[in-house]
Amino acid sequence: MGSSNIGKPIWIADYDPDWQRIFDEERALVYATCGRDAFTTIEHVGSTAVPGLAAKPIVDMMPGLRSLDDAPPIIEKLQAIGYVYMPEFERPTEIDEGMPFRRYLRKDRDGARAFHMHMVEHGSPFWRDHLLFRNHLTINNEDRDAYARLKREVAARYNANLTATSNVNIGYTDNKTEFVERIKAKARANMAGRTRPVVVEYDPSWSERFAELHERVAAAAGDVAIDIQHIGSTSVPGLAAKPHVDLAIGVRTMDEGRTIVDALAAKGFALTNAEIPDWTIFVHEVNGVDLAHLHMVPHGGWRWQRYILFRDYLRAHDDARDRYAALKRALAVEYADDQVGYTFAKTEFVLEIYRLAGAPRYIESWTAPKP
Repeated sequence: MGSSNIGKPIWIADYDPDWQRIFDEERALVYATCGRDAFTTIEHVGSTAVPGLAAKPIVDMMPGLRSLDDAPPIIEKLQAIGYVYMPEFERPTEIDEGMPFRRYLRKDRDGARAFHMHMVEHGSPFWRDHLLFRNHLTINNEDRDAYARLKREVAARYNANLTATSNVNIGYTDNKTEFVERIKAKARANMAGRTRPVVVEYDPSWSERFAELHERVAAAAGDVAIDIQHIGSTSVPGLAAKPHVDLAIGVRTMDEGRTIVDALAAKGFALTNAEIPDWTIFVHEVNGVDLAHLHMVPHGGWRWQRYILFRDYLRAHDDARDRYAALKRALAVEYADDQVGYTFAKTEFVLEIYRLAGAPRYIESWTAPKP
């Protein structure tokens, strides 16, 4: 273990939305340094990746390698931007078996640990487990909050017994293991009951379905709806998609929008989440088949702008549309048993299109859609 871990207290901070920005900027630096093709993707993992979760303020990054054999030249480039390679963690010790499947690096800023980097092969057990844990906590607030309480309790016990030779990673990490394993088991069990992602070829009838659903929503909303738009993949001609239509209803305020929840329910739109202040989702099902999602957001807000700009960019750029289709088909296979993982795995591409389209950055903490 590195000497910088010895004799230091553990600090668990309240969630900071800035952690996502820090990750985004560091990922951009890593791509610029190593080349975009060096990795399949780079994921934000660990506690700082979960909106609302208290954490040590150190960002964990997980670059996906096609093969560990690709790591040596990448490590050299990362060292040039301040990363320190820690090969000792790959070897077995008296404490554990080591992690020969991972290339671990870390980076400090202003004398404090800022980043942990875990380079592993894309799709490996380490890769899958870290995404599984992150995704579950992101959509399960109760388990997220239980994990925060556990971390604070364990950190307090560790700090109370801190000595000059205490190691931060021993005790603190080990005392979370049982919880982590229980959550991963729960997440795997939950996946068995979720709908698998199915991506099909573009169907011109999706625009007709939107027109019919638009009438239903407009009748329920009245003048509460400033605008109703067809968004998402089914709104882009020629784009392969999951065969449910996404609609966005723009309202002046969410309080005003909530006055039509019952009217929307009467038209077949069932409320699925209400805890996100600026985003409410309704699902329209017929005979158990998911046909549409309705997203209620403030008209003109950052979510509304992103919906429209993303759609219009793909409509205007066939190359981006086709790249997105290819990505979705590949992810539908890779995440055949994990609808939530499929959604998260598209994030990097979606953010890229937002930037290209000039969409505004979010201000609030990013929140994943409900599965």
